[in-house]
Amino acid sequence: MVKVNRPLIGAFSVFLLCLSVWGTWFSLSAYLSFFKLDDVIVFSWRVGLAIFGVPLSFYFSYVCFCSAIKNEHVKINSKLGEWLVKILIFGAIFSFFSSAYISYSLSNKSYNVCPKISWMDPNKYVKDIALCKE
Repeated sequence: MVKVNRPLIGAFSVFLLCLSVWGTWFSLSAYLSFFKLDDVIVFSWRVGLAIFGVPLSFYFSYVCFCSAIKNEHVKINSKLGEWLVKILIFGAIFSFFSSAYISYSLSNKSYNVCPKISWMDPNKYVKDIALCKE
């Protein structure tokens, strides 16, 4: 029987849990700002994908937490993992198309796209170009 490093695995589990909660908040707030048509909307395909990757990271956080508690490796449910990966793949496809739709929809509603600082930054859509400086 192989022992696990409990403090390291426990800290990693907490880190994954915090990352999952933050990803959920970040992605849902972007979708919510689009549906409410706020003055400033930050969205990209990566933001849309985050909500679909959260169940998988919650599951890995749970497995790591159980592993730290039991002090042994926990067997991963392959069927559940398979479905979570399918959700992630569906989310990648859905977020790509939803990003294109959101960009098209916001440009039709006279939103402007702010210039990006980095090519990795999500698109920032604003009603007034002066809001880009915020």
